[in-house]
Amino acid sequence: MKGIWWIKRDLRISDNESLHRGSLECDELLPFFCWEAEVIEALDYSAFHLQAQWQALNGLRKSLRVRKSDVWEDSNDIIKALIAIRRSYQFEVIYSHQETGNMITFARDRRVLKWCRDHGLRWVESKSCSVLRGGNAENKREKVGYKDYRELPEIPIPLDLKFPSKLKVPNPAKSWEDLVYISKKFSGERLSSDLQVVNEQEAWNTMESFLSIRGKGYSGGISSPNNAFVHGSRLSPHLAWGTMSLRSVFCNLNDRTKYLKENNQRDGWLRSLRAFRSRLYWRDHFIQRLEAFPELEELPLNPAYEKLEYDDSDKLMEAWVSGNTGFPMVDACMRCLHKTGFLNFRMRAMLVSFACFGLHLSWKSIHPKLANLFLDYEPGIHLSQIQMQAGVIGFNTIRVYSPSKQFIDQDPDGAFVKKWIPELRNRTPVEIANVEKNPLSGYPEAVVDLAKRSKEMKKRIFDIRRSAEGMEITKKVLKEHGSRKGGKKLKRQKENQSQLALFKS
Repeated sequence: MKGIWWIKRDLRISDNESLHRGSLECDELLPFFCWEAEVIEALDYSAFHLQAQWQALNGLRKSLRVRKSDVWEDSNDIIKALIAIRRSYQFEVIYSHQETGNMITFARDRRVLKWCRDHGLRWVESKSCSVLRGGNAENKREKVGYKDYRELPEIPIPLDLKFPSKLKVPNPAKSWEDLVYISKKFSGERLSSDLQVVNEQEAWNTMESFLSIRGKGYSGGISSPNNAFVHGSRLSPHLAWGTMSLRSVFCNLNDRTKYLKENNQRDGWLRSLRAFRSRLYWRDHFIQRLEAFPELEELPLNPAYEKLEYDDSDKLMEAWVSGNTGFPMVDACMRCLHKTGFLNFRMRAMLVSFACFGLHLSWKSIHPKLANLFLDYEPGIHLSQIQMQAGVIGFNTIRVYSPSKQFIDQDPDGAFVKKWIPELRNRTPVEIANVEKNPLSGYPEAVVDLAKRSKEMKKRIFDIRRSAEGMEITKKVLKEHGSRKGGKKLKRQKENQSQLALFKS
C-alpha cells in the first residue's frame, strides 16, 4: 500500500503517530508539506510564522534525509497539490495529525475529506494532544473510558521510513528568498536573528536546559517580563508548530520530577515543576473550546456579548500596535513583541486588557494584530485567552490590568521599559511610573484617560453580565465549555483559569 504523510503542525520525527503509523502500515510512505496560499494570506499569519515553519521544515528534512527519506514540498492549493502528487505517485491513504486551527484550516480539512471520499482514498488522522473532536469532550471522555494522551508513553521513531524507491522529488527545497515571493505581503522580508529558532533539535535543547537549569526559577519568575525570557520554558513555539509533542514534554517532566523526589531535592525545583505542569494541563482545555466552537475567531464564545459596543478607532489601534500609547509598560511590551515574538503571559493579558477596556478596541480587531506578533501563535489558546481577558466569556473574573501597577510590581527598576523604549532610558523609575499624569518630553502623552475609559467598558460588560438574559446564556455556556473538575480543587482551578500562564511563559 502506498501512503503519504501530510505534514502540518507536526514538523518532527519523534513521537509522531502519523509518521509511525504510516511507516508500519504502508509499503511506501511519502512525506509531503504544502505552503498553502490561503493559510499564508490569512490575517493571522505573519513573517514570524513563515520563518518558524521554514526553519522547522528544514530541520525535519535534514532528519529525514539522514534516514534515506525526503519531503515533497509544494506551494499551491492543497487539493491541487494532492492531485499533482497522484500524477507521479498513486497513493491510497493520507496520514496526518488532527489539527485544531482557524476557520481557514477547518474549511480546508473538510474539502480534503470530501476529495478523499470522492476518489476512494482513506484519510487517517492521529491525535496530537488530549483534545477530542466534537462538542462536549468531557462527556465523551467518560463514555469511552478515555486515557489521557499526555500521560501515555512516547511513540518511537520508525527504523524504516519507507520512502518510495522509484520516486524522484520534483521540487528542490525552497530557500528563504524563494519562500517570501509566494505572497506579496512577505516581499523583501528578511530572516530575523532575534526570533527563537524553531526546529526539532532546538526543541530538545530548550527542554533539556529548562528541566535541568532554567526551570528552577519558574515559580515566581515568570510574572516578570525580564525573568520570563530565562525562567520560562520557552517551549511554546515548539508546541505550536509541532517540533515537539506535548506528550514528550510530559514524559520528560515526569522523569525529572521522579528524579528530584528520589533524591529528596527541596530547593524549589519541585514547586516550579508543579506550577509548570498545571499550565500544561490547562493548555488542551482551551484548545478544546476552539474544537467545539470553530467560530471562536468570529463570534464570542458567550453569545450574550455579541452586541457589546466597541469604538475601534484606527488612530488608537495604530498607537497600540506600534507601541506609542504613552503608557510605558504597554509600549515596551509591544515593541518587545515586534522584535522577539515573545512575551510572558501576564504582560500579554495586560495588552489585551488595555486594548479592550482602555482603548475600547474589540477583541475581534486585536486578534490578528497580536497573532502576527506571537511566534508561538496557537489559535485555540490565543482566541480563548483574548476573549477571556476582554471579559466576554461571562463566567471568569474580569481583570483590568493597570500598566503603572504592572510596572511597579514587575519592572521596578525600569530595566524592561528602558530596554525597549530608548526615549526613556535616561529617566528615573519614579518619572516612568508617573508619566501618565506628568508627561515627559520626547515620549508620547497618554492617548486616553485610562481610568475613565476602563470604567465605561466595565459598565457595558457588567450590564450584560447582570441582566437576566446574560445570566441565563452564561449558565449554558459554562455547562458546555467550562472546566468540569470539581471537589476541593474547584476554587483553585477557577482562579487559575482566570490568570493562567497557558504555557506562554
